[in-house]
Amino acid sequence: MWAGLSLLVLTESGARNDPLWMRAGCLAVLAVAVLLRRSRPVIGLSLVIATEVVILAGSLGTTMGVPIALIPAISLLSYVSGRRETRLRPFVLMCSGELAALLILSLAVHRDVPVTEAVLTWLLILLLSLLVVVLPWLIGRYRAQQALLATAGWDRAERIEREHRMEIAQERLRERSRIAEDMHDSVGHELSLIALRAAALEVDAELSERHRQAATELREAAATATERLGEIIGVLRDGEASVVPAQETVAELVDRAAASGLAVKLVQEGNSELSPMVDRAVHRVVQESLTNASKHAPGAKVVVTVSHVDEHVAIRVLNDAPSGVANPEAVGRGAVGGRGLAGLGERVRLVGGTLRAERLSTGGFEVRARIPRAGGRVEADRPAGSGAADERATVRRNARRGLITAVTVPVAIGAVVGLVAFGYYMIVGYSSILRPADYDALRLGQPVDQVEARLPAMQMVDPPSDGVEQPKEWSCRFYRPDAPFSTTYAYRLCFQNGVLVAKSVIQTGSVQPELPATEGQPTADDEPTTEGTP
Repeated sequence: MWAGLSLLVLTESGARNDPLWMRAGCLAVLAVAVLLRRSRPVIGLSLVIATEVVILAGSLGTTMGVPIALIPAISLLSYVSGRRETRLRPFVLMCSGELAALLILSLAVHRDVPVTEAVLTWLLILLLSLLVVVLPWLIGRYRAQQALLATAGWDRAERIEREHRMEIAQERLRERSRIAEDMHDSVGHELSLIALRAAALEVDAELSERHRQAATELREAAATATERLGEIIGVLRDGEASVVPAQETVAELVDRAAASGLAVKLVQEGNSELSPMVDRAVHRVVQESLTNASKHAPGAKVVVTVSHVDEHVAIRVLNDAPSGVANPEAVGRGAVGGRGLAGLGERVRLVGGTLRAERLSTGGFEVRARIPRAGGRVEADRPAGSGAADERATVRRNARRGLITAVTVPVAIGAVVGLVAFGYYMIVGYSSILRPADYDALRLGQPVDQVEARLPAMQMVDPPSDGVEQPKEWSCRFYRPDAPFSTTYAYRLCFQNGVLVAKSVIQTGSVQPELPATEGQPTADDEPTTEGTP
């Protein structure tokens, strides 16, 4: 980069015969700017622009300097600065300071140049700087935003992949937990029925004492197995396990529990077709409730009610207070805090239903469930401003803003500067009009103060220069005979030693001017017509 930019500078400097110190200084500034392009890009860019400002201010109206060769370096470093430093404030402050320094140096170094001409030249340089400095910086900033968005996209893709693996693992754990709950419900129910049958044998008078003692041991073993089932079923092997229960209806379940000695009654209200998942959930609610009733309320009456209402199915399992229990509240607390009811509530929730279990004031216990007949899990509403949708909207919004900024900002600033420059040109144009009658009234040899009494406040900002020659000791001024763009000639007044020494009409374009009858026509070779010299 440094070699390529330096070659441009050396080529133009050699063609202009610039001093060696100027060439070495430009190469040194380029070297520092290239070295700072990553760590301090705005500082490196400001050094090159400052060098260009000094050269432009010093070479205004001359042939020295390298005002063109540094422009590719400024554009390239401006693009690099936009890629590395996307903050707007440092860039704006640097550009504003450099442009202000250019105007101040131009007015200070070339005091002989009219202020109007220096200001208009500065406005033109300001307009060109939009293409040379601002536009490359905006393109670099837009590219930096694209790179950041691409990096953010890859980061999010990796994060999504990790989250997906975690979701798979969590889903596997949930499925294993569901299998465990199914085993707990089904096996626990069967163990409860075994304990109930053993209790019936324990009180059978026809059996001998030895057999009743064996029944007692069987009941205690079944109860112990039921209690420990929830503790040892938590961890499942990775192998496949069948969780499909036997196709048993709720009525068959209740009949089997009644045959085992449980005082249970089934009440069915209405009838409707249920989805397989809902039918299974209803079966589990009744099964777990009967298991809890036989375990925590032995000897109590149980009423199972299944109602089909509208689009839902309602299950209610109510048992009375257990007989022969001194503290039924303790039994109720144990039932409420059981692992089986917690898993049952999760099962009901997964099919879109609700479950409520509570101890009654009478000492009994009630389990209520309400499940949609079609089932379906109720998902929480997704927040409108979260997740991938928000990130996608942010990416699109940033990309759209970056593109709009890269296109509209230079155009808008250029339009504003263009309007300011045009307005300034028109103000100067109308303030530099020397009427033909006043021009005719001027006489050679008049003192400059008498001549200035008839002159307008400003001079032409774009005086003609092609084909106009004048002695070096003359100081010439140019004025318009009318409003801008209305004529093709201008008045030139030249002074020497404080007096008017020449007045002439100068052609300002390629079209031959039409002068008033009193003015005369310019010569055919476009040389100025001079009224006289002292």
